[in-house]
Amino acid sequence: MLPFCDRSVTVARKDVAPVWTRSFPIAKEPTTLGQHLKKKRFMAGMRQKETAVKLGVSDRTLSLWECDRIVPAWDYQPRLIDYLGYDPFTGLTPGKPKGNETSCVSFLTQDAPVTTGEKIKQLRLKSRKSRKQFASELGVSPKTLWGLETDRWQPSPQCRKRIAGFESLVSTG
Repeated sequence: MLPFCDRSVTVARKDVAPVWTRSFPIAKEPTTLGQHLKKKRFMAGMRQKETAVKLGVSDRTLSLWECDRIVPAWDYQPRLIDYLGYDPFTGLTPGKPKGNETSCVSFLTQDAPVTTGEKIKQLRLKSRKSRKQFASELGVSPKTLWGLETDRWQPSPQCRKRIAGFESLVSTG
């Protein structure tokens, strides 16, 4: 306040981002879940701690999601869809540079599967099962299922029949 004036003027500036968000790059067209989360949080002017409380996770977990180091489990997807206001889980690929998928999470992609392994993986993802759950339903070990999904091995005739049964369940359900 000026020494000769007893009035002050305060004007809200909606077009300017908070100071702490100006130095961080935000993707204009987000392609990963982390970019979607970071853009929504910055546009709302919220800090990670506030957003983590709102999502019911730790701020470290939110940080790992935003950096695309880990992808959230299926259980968190409804909360994230509610927070973002849209479903970012179709058309995305895991944000990990090596593409290693954990046993309980992944994203569905729009691309049609080409190989048998890709078809098996897409079937598992559409049924929203972890690799361990899907392997037990097929009657194989998770390591065998991983080998089938990566086309290292081909399924046996009995396994092909079980997979065909799952395909019919997923397509009708």
